[in-house]
Amino acid sequence: MSIIRSSHDIRIAAPSSIKEVQDTHAWLASMNDSGWRILTDFRNWPNWIPGVNEMKQTSSEPPARGTELRVDVGKKATSCSIDHWDPPRCLQISICHTSGEIAYGFLIETEPKKAEIRISLELERKLLGIARIAAFFFRWQQRRLGRQILANLANRARPAKGFRAGHYI
Repeated sequence: MSIIRSSHDIRIAAPSSIKEVQDTHAWLASMNDSGWRILTDFRNWPNWIPGVNEMKQTSSEPPARGTELRVDVGKKATSCSIDHWDPPRCLQISICHTSGEIAYGFLIETEPKKAEIRISLELERKLLGIARIAAFFFRWQQRRLGRQILANLANRARPAKGFRAGHYI
């Protein structure tokens, strides 16, 4: 067994047009909510996570730790589960592949003093069997995937529609 780990983060700064502290806090809260909504809208994962063709929750209950999801990552659908659920900060999901398992760990943090939001992604891939031979390739692929996932997520995160400096609806 071989395990590959990679860490990625992206920072999104408040627009320079926001001058007031309360507006900065409102923007950070709105961006945090937006990021969390994107992360937990599993049906839309294929729109921003490369390699995911379909993702859906298999139960009607609200998501929580242990919730089972069905994901199509290529030739067949497989099950995955939510390993860590701490709204609106942390989400970790692990997906079983034929070549091993991959875990996505997202963390959203606001940094009021820097007027920015930081989104982190920890990727961990466990390689089994013949896949261990290609560990170098998987390591390179995972680094590229992590950067792409965060870029896609950052491009989708937007403050609430009613938000503008000096006025938050």
